[in-house]
Amino acid sequence: MLCVRCRTTEAGPDSVRCELCDAAERLDGRTHLGGRRRVPVPGSAVLRSPVARGWATAGLFALVGLGWATAGLFALVGLTDLVSAGLDLWTAGFVDRVAGGDWAAQDDWADSESVTSWVTRFWALAYPGSIVVFLVWFRRTRVNAEVFDPYGHTMLRGWAIGGWFVPVVSLWFPRRIASETWYASVSPADRRGPLLLNLWWGTFLLDNAVSQTVSRALDRAEELDEIARAYRYVAYSELFSVVHAVIAVLFVLALTRRQDARAHQPWPPAAPGPLPEVPDAPAPEKV
Repeated sequence: MLCVRCRTTEAGPDSVRCELCDAAERLDGRTHLGGRRRVPVPGSAVLRSPVARGWATAGLFALVGLGWATAGLFALVGLTDLVSAGLDLWTAGFVDRVAGGDWAAQDDWADSESVTSWVTRFWALAYPGSIVVFLVWFRRTRVNAEVFDPYGHTMLRGWAIGGWFVPVVSLWFPRRIASETWYASVSPADRRGPLLLNLWWGTFLLDNAVSQTVSRALDRAEELDEIARAYRYVAYSELFSVVHAVIAVLFVLALTRRQDARAHQPWPPAAPGPLPEVPDAPAPEKV
């Protein structure tokens, strides 16, 4: 008996799924008995025939160009964070010089603040743009995942965007949707586990928490030594944001390639046609 999930591997002796699909269900906390409720997607086109290949299949969004655009914007934001980190460390050095009695450093400090303000304006344009493009990409990956696996989802597609903006649930809803999209997009060409997905989500949560903490520390700083220390903390948090941006780029490109491979290599494969009829061999003549 073939696995009811991937339709390519023999199911286990005590299961209707193969070992790989069973492991995926356990890792993601999903179960067919009393677990999360599946949300069926009626009318979705499941890729079961060699005719239904590529992004032209009904219900699929082409993601290669959009995925590269999303990754490029994330890389641009990461580069801006890297420049900002260097400027904040530069500013911290000027503050230390002023605290040590070198009042001539005030002019350099003012120049540093001017450059920082221009970088901040550029970041204020790049970051919201990356969010908008990412949300479009993220929702389209979810829609594609419904085509690949209509019964592999526990949440409605509207949460692919709404889950990011609802307080409290935004801490895990997007990750759940991304996980279900990741597993629904599995193909023979890409059976990687969710390590990259978990790194992306973990660094995202940590980056937001650290950024908010150091921003409050900079706002509360009053003495020169406190201001210098706060600027260094901000620089370190921006360096961590660069790390998160790199992981986000890798995650976006990995899921885009995963769905591209799934769209061009239908899985489960088409059922084999009927075997040709073989005429019976003539009975041997009696001697």
